[in-house]
Amino acid sequence: MLNRLFIIFLLLPLACLSQAKYVITLDLNNISNDRIKVTIVPPHITDREIRYVMPAYIPGSYFKKDFGRFVSEMLVLTKSGNPVDIKKEGEDVFVIKNKGGEEITKIEYYISDSWDMEKPNSSMSDEEFNYVFQPGGTNITAGQNIVINHYGYFGYIDGYMDVPYELIIQKPASMYGSTTLSRRKGTPTKDLFSAENYSKLVDNPIMYCVPDTASFNIDSTHISLSVYSENGLVKAKSLAYYLIMLTSAVRDHLGRLPVKQYTYIMYFASPTNQSDTKYGGFGAMEHNYCSFYFLPEIARADSLDGIIRQFVPHNFMHILTPLNIHSDKLDAFDFKHVMQSKHLWMYEGVTEYLSYLVQVKDSLMTEDEFMDVFHDKMDKANTYPDVPLTEMTKNLNKKANRDAFQNIFDKGAVTAFLMDIRLMELSNGKMGLKDVLLKLSEKYGPTKPFDEDSLFSEIAKISYPEMKSFCEDYLVKNKPLPYKEYFNKMGVNYYPSQIDTTWSFGKFRMAVDQKKDELVILRVDPGNLFELQPGDYLMAVNDVGLNLFNYELVMDPIYKAKSGEKVKLTYRRKEQTIDVTASPVANIEKKTNVISPNDSASDEQKLFREKILGYYSIKH
Repeated sequence: MLNRLFIIFLLLPLACLSQAKYVITLDLNNISNDRIKVTIVPPHITDREIRYVMPAYIPGSYFKKDFGRFVSEMLVLTKSGNPVDIKKEGEDVFVIKNKGGEEITKIEYYISDSWDMEKPNSSMSDEEFNYVFQPGGTNITAGQNIVINHYGYFGYIDGYMDVPYELIIQKPASMYGSTTLSRRKGTPTKDLFSAENYSKLVDNPIMYCVPDTASFNIDSTHISLSVYSENGLVKAKSLAYYLIMLTSAVRDHLGRLPVKQYTYIMYFASPTNQSDTKYGGFGAMEHNYCSFYFLPEIARADSLDGIIRQFVPHNFMHILTPLNIHSDKLDAFDFKHVMQSKHLWMYEGVTEYLSYLVQVKDSLMTEDEFMDVFHDKMDKANTYPDVPLTEMTKNLNKKANRDAFQNIFDKGAVTAFLMDIRLMELSNGKMGLKDVLLKLSEKYGPTKPFDEDSLFSEIAKISYPEMKSFCEDYLVKNKPLPYKEYFNKMGVNYYPSQIDTTWSFGKFRMAVDQKKDELVILRVDPGNLFELQPGDYLMAVNDVGLNLFNYELVMDPIYKAKSGEKVKLTYRRKEQTIDVTASPVANIEKKTNVISPNDSASDEQKLFREKILGYYSIKH
């Protein structure tokens, strides 16, 4: 009898533990009206009031999402099959009134597609509409593409966010789900995934489509790529070439990649697909071991290369921060409230700076191109309210700060550039900003956050005491950034403003006509000297034929117009071929934040610039 009782005593806790998880089922075979049914078997819960929470805010984004508004027809059943009352509290909390205290065994509802959500009326502003940025949203296109950003499909029960999640996905055999989420052995028509808690689940999105994948290794890191291109114009195999270069550049800069695996998940949308591209925008969402991209579908290799370079290095560099360096404010993410951390200058601004630095140091862009990027960022920074970056991001609940959020990527990146210059000066070229970050990542890493208020002291401790006053002066006290002084250290001239003469034929905007594979004029400024009209098709410049592969070079005489240099443009308007020869007109304009190499720079200044921006053959 004692042995039997002992066995029962052992089994009871195991039985309870076996119920301490969510089991979620999605059926991708049964989709109607862009909706998917979600079925959840929750952990063992008998509470009389249960709060099921859909995220209002999500990691990697700092604006309200309110995913609860995409939930409809919720049904909650007890163990005996009885439905219970549900009351919605705000947009995102579903209060389940379990008056009988019976175990809740099933939660069901439908989730709608966020990508093609529509404004209820045209007078509603974007802020009122509160669209979901596509890389963080959900796409439901039956039989073609399903984007599962988990926070758009599943929530959690208050008090049960840290229990395991099991995900069962019924799917067509032709579709493959690309993800870094832990995958168990399934079947051709059923996938099984698991995550140790809600935070780990939402950190690993899934994209289902007919597979177009590629993979490669950078040292011991395995990199995977999954592509969905609406018209089949972009292929994973061709993209892998660019990603190998960019990922290798990050490895060269950091010395190693601090992750064992990483996945690029990329959706390329046709510019004519208005339902998915009308609201929101192109871009990317970073995660710890993957990133999701929503980008325009462009066939031309050089234009595609430019887009990839703009988005990929930044999001991949997040493997350094915040993955390996983050404060206690980020460690336990609050899905109900906006994140209030003053160090987004580091998570986003420093990451933005490093994303361009790795490219110039690996010869993927020239020094002139690099400096042009930062000239633009200085100009853009001047358009925002002059508020300390730490103050702005600590109070993102204020509309003025949300409106100025882009300044993190502009002024934040420029501040990081100057910070790098200061560190290199103090160390005589032996320690840069990335070296400080690597030391911080060694001390903290993914599971150990730093104290929100001690970061500047930590930076000073592992580098130089002067760096604490740098951070406080320019990130807290908001002193004017010392452009002239710091750029002079590296042999670069800086002028707050300068009068310049440029030459122009008048502005126009063109695009690729996907059906004709030709360049078509979309908009023109009044008085365009070539007399272009929307709908004209460009044919030749100075009798050199234009095509999708040479137009940037052939149009140089127009893009880089010079005084007195006539240019002949040939274009087609309906059935008529038109030739127009014109001379550019002079425009006197005031330029701000002008930076240019100093021809009289000393050898010491040139060497210092080379140590900061030069190729990796320059040893610190």
